[in-house]
Amino acid sequence: MSSVPLAASAATLLAKLHLRPGTEEEFTAWQARALTQAARSEGFLSSETMPADSHSPAWTVNLRFRNSQLLESWRQSADWDALVRDAQSLLAKDSSVEIEVKEIGADGGVVEVVVTQVKPGKEVEYRDWETRIQQAQSKFPGYLGSYVQPPVGGELGWTTLMRFQNAAQLEKWLKSTERASLLREAQPLIDYAHLQRVDSSFPGWFPTNPETGDAPPNWKAAMLVLLGLFPIVMLEARFLSPLLASLNSSLSMFIGNTISVALTSFVTMPYFVKAFGFWLFPKRPRDAIVGTSILIVLFVVEVAALWHLL
Repeated sequence: MSSVPLAASAATLLAKLHLRPGTEEEFTAWQARALTQAARSEGFLSSETMPADSHSPAWTVNLRFRNSQLLESWRQSADWDALVRDAQSLLAKDSSVEIEVKEIGADGGVVEVVVTQVKPGKEVEYRDWETRIQQAQSKFPGYLGSYVQPPVGGELGWTTLMRFQNAAQLEKWLKSTERASLLREAQPLIDYAHLQRVDSSFPGWFPTNPETGDAPPNWKAAMLVLLGLFPIVMLEARFLSPLLASLNSSLSMFIGNTISVALTSFVTMPYFVKAFGFWLFPKRPRDAIVGTSILIVLFVVEVAALWHLL
């Protein structure tokens, strides 16, 4: 989880669009293009999209810039003019794109980043599902907006940012029955979803449960860390320690620990977290038993394989 910092004199462009029924999918692509193009402009800070609800019949796109001068430069650009023209075909009868520019102070808030791997051929259904989940989360207290980016530049995952005023309000949405129901509907459409939050004893290494927002139990996290760290430490003791023997013990230990942490963070943990995802967040009782059994066997194999290393 991360905060989106805003400068004290930041300025925002609010574009309100009353959509014609049935154009939500096209609008999702339009707002993604608006963000992509705005992000190339000097001073761009962030973008948020707030869906229509019972309180506001219009969809709102917020584009934030470092100051009003940089925002005005974007507003006068050919890219923005083209976006406004393209939006006309999406609007309801007798409506237009309502634009407002205002300066704002830093408004804080927390952001949850979700990376989702959508199954091939399910992109259209996924866009429709994203529209519905945005509408649902907009009804929760503290909701400040969201942004959905389809894969770009060779990336495999769809990136979703949901923004709330504080962590408690964000967590209430993540653990809500409404979100759990929508996630069940999305299961046929996606291969996996990764939520980036710092809620466990091993922040950054483990995702949270996409259905509950909870991190895996610490004992499971510790077992996977041990599985990846043990062989690294053993190999360092055998091959690296002799090379560092002439150095001060504090310095040699620091070098060894640096290598251990780097290999664990970027080599072993990403692989193990993916391989044991079924065990970290089991959907069936047998998943927990199978995963634990496999880990115990792997521990035995590691110990046996390295028995005579030292």
